[in-house]
Amino acid sequence: MIRKGRFAIWNCNEYELISYQRQHYLKSKNESDIEHGFRKLKGRNQAFVKRVSVRELEDAYEVFQYAMVASYRFAVEGYNEKQDTVALVTHNPFVKEKLNVRPYGKGQYIIEVPKRDVEIEEDRIPILGFENKKT
Repeated sequence: MIRKGRFAIWNCNEYELISYQRQHYLKSKNESDIEHGFRKLKGRNQAFVKRVSVRELEDAYEVFQYAMVASYRFAVEGYNEKQDTVALVTHNPFVKEKLNVRPYGKGQYIIEVPKRDVEIEEDRIPILGFENKKT
């Protein structure tokens, strides 16, 4: 699964974490979460939210996915479901000598590869006071 953004663990489940005006909300696509206090998000068919305090969370972190290609680290930029390809981006200027990359933004390079050809890994950076949490 390709994902990036902020996530939280609540009630032993992982949810997308949204912050708006210093309030925190969990976002779910599972209608059964209504039983756990989630409300349907206006204008969205399969989106449910629940306001939570940081004290209620078991963990919170930001996810950064990446893949290694020819010993170079690339951030996962996106996924093309139709073609089953992953767009990977790096700031490393040396990749243009070794790989068929294209310029992408200022000082960046992008490459699209079949998803089956790369192993997607992720870094989880603790947020909202969970930086010193013992695992």
